[in-house]
Amino acid sequence: MVKLILFDLDGTIIDSERASLQAIMDCTQQWGVPVKKEEAAIVVGQKWEVAFDLLFSRHQMPLSREEASKAIIERFQEIIRQNLPEVPGVVKAIEDFSRQFRLALVSGSHRADVLWALNKLGLEKHFELIYGAEDYEHSKPSPDGYLKAMRTLGVSPEEALVFEDSVAGLASAEAAGVRSVAITCTNHFGHDQSKAQICIEHFEGIDSSWIKKNF
Repeated sequence: MVKLILFDLDGTIIDSERASLQAIMDCTQQWGVPVKKEEAAIVVGQKWEVAFDLLFSRHQMPLSREEASKAIIERFQEIIRQNLPEVPGVVKAIEDFSRQFRLALVSGSHRADVLWALNKLGLEKHFELIYGAEDYEHSKPSPDGYLKAMRTLGVSPEEALVFEDSVAGLASAEAAGVRSVAITCTNHFGHDQSKAQICIEHFEGIDSSWIKKNF
C-alpha cells in the first residue's frame, strides 16, 4: 500500500530539461567550446555538479570551473524564469494526491531553484519534505536522496512510489527499492525509461484512485 509519493522536479513537475540543454549549449558556444548537443543531453537528470564534472573532464574551458558553472546556472535560471513550463496536469494531480498520501520531493537542482518553481506553481505547501542538491550526498543514480527522504519520514520502500523521468532518476528509485512511474512527454532526448513499472505521458487523468488501482 502506497503511503508516500516521491517526486523529482525537472522533467517530472516542470519541463525544464530543454532549458538545461539550452543553457549549456548557449554558454559553451559563446566560449567557443565544441560541445555537441547529444553530449550535453547526457547530463540531463544529474546534479549540476555532476554535469560540470562531465563537461570539464571532456573539454578545456576558457574560464575557471567556478565561473563557467555560475554562468551556465544563471543562463538556465534566466530561461526558466522567462517561461516555467509545467508538465500537463501536474498541479491538479499533486493537489489531489496530497489529500490521500504524504508527499516529498528529491531534486538534483539547487534548493533555491526548487523552491522558486514550487512557489510559482503554488505547490510547496503540499510537500512534507523537499530536498535540493545540497541536502543529500551523492547524485542520482545513487539512491541517497530517496533513501534519506524515506528514512526521515519513517516510510519503507515498499510503502513509497516515485515519479521520475530520467535514466539517472529511475535508476536511483530502483536502487532505493522503490517502484516508479516515468513521465514520457518530457523525454526529449530518447532516454531509456525501461526501469519504470509504468510509463505515462503526463498527469492528465492521474489521481489518487489511479495510484490505488495500479499500486
